[in-house]
Amino acid sequence: MEIRRWGLSLVATAMSAYALDVVAAAAGAGLVAAGLLDGLRQQWVVAVLVASYAIWAWGLRANLRANGALLVATGTSTNVLSKAAYDLLVRRAKGDRAPRVAAAVTYAGTEVVKELPYYGVAFGAAVSVEAITSADALVFLAGANVAAAAYEYGLARVTRVFLSRRYASFEDDWVPARYLTDYYSAVEPDEVATIAFIVDALRHAERDRPVLFFGVGPTLHHVFAAAELASELHLGDYLPANLAELQRWIDGAPGAHDWRPFVRHTLRCEGIVDPTDAEVSAREELTKKKITQLVRVDARQAHPLDESYATVVSPYCADSATDDIATWRRLMRNITGLVRPGGLFVTAALHRSRGYTVGGRRFPSANVGADDLRAALRTDFDPARGSIEVCPTGQDAAHGYASVILCWARKRSVQDHPIG
Repeated sequence: MEIRRWGLSLVATAMSAYALDVVAAAAGAGLVAAGLLDGLRQQWVVAVLVASYAIWAWGLRANLRANGALLVATGTSTNVLSKAAYDLLVRRAKGDRAPRVAAAVTYAGTEVVKELPYYGVAFGAAVSVEAITSADALVFLAGANVAAAAYEYGLARVTRVFLSRRYASFEDDWVPARYLTDYYSAVEPDEVATIAFIVDALRHAERDRPVLFFGVGPTLHHVFAAAELASELHLGDYLPANLAELQRWIDGAPGAHDWRPFVRHTLRCEGIVDPTDAEVSAREELTKKKITQLVRVDARQAHPLDESYATVVSPYCADSATDDIATWRRLMRNITGLVRPGGLFVTAALHRSRGYTVGGRRFPSANVGADDLRAALRTDFDPARGSIEVCPTGQDAAHGYASVILCWARKRSVQDHPIG
């Protein structure tokens, strides 16, 4: 998959460079031939050139932003050096700001370097051809710059259209309130099964230790199951908007999402046949008391957090962040690395889904199967101490998937880890 991304980026780079050169050179030569700026004094021609650079910078800025979004969403770029800079930093930096800045700086640098041959051609012609003046050379450069600006902006628009038709962006299009409305107005079949599974899986967890929920989103419906056994609850997510939504519920802010139906279902799964309002409220208050950390995490980092946990719960996180199975494996490796030897990992994934909808926008899913999950856990987790099952949900028409994978697994201790 990564070889394919490099190949696509190389092809896109070559096509983009060729098209830009043709468009810019033709526009510059055309402006000179048209004679629209003939007769202008030298200082005004220079002013036109300076203005053309401002226009070019505007077009380039739009393309840099679009290219950054393309890199985050697909791992490809219309500038192969920009991809190289992004890939180099994305493995080391915390968050995606530094990789995107590096990609933008590299992209802009290569575009500036592309300007140098135009100066050589324009002023070389002015020196060697008597009919071509230095003013003509400046007009040529101004025309080339304006055309380059139009090209950069057009490429940005094409990139944006491609991304909008492919998948929505978590950074730009994710709206926590829409997600909660679409999926958590009631306890739907996938969560009926998932919550019951998590309740059973957590019976294998070590009590009175911190429990990490990784990639919790703006939701708390899985967290209630761990409130009694955990000494603390640490909730992590990548998007600040999701963490802000969690804080609203913790603070009891007006308009915070109502999680009581999910608490009630959790209590039923724990054996309380008909939970009272008082029991539901008590579990909510206990959960609020146990939540001691809301932390921003990035599963793309090899070490998303500095500490490890006896229990990590991460349902519908890695699989719902990418459409690429290789990327999903890397995300899973980074998340499961937070589980201590001998610790418990609980997860869930959309089964064989290529995307899910939120507010009418389509977000990616990695098309994960049960065998993919077994393979991802095989190295570090004991296959004899855990469970992986596929549960039909019948929600394909509503949300984009018809079944889910539910899993708990015990990480191997140091002494029983396979050698070789």
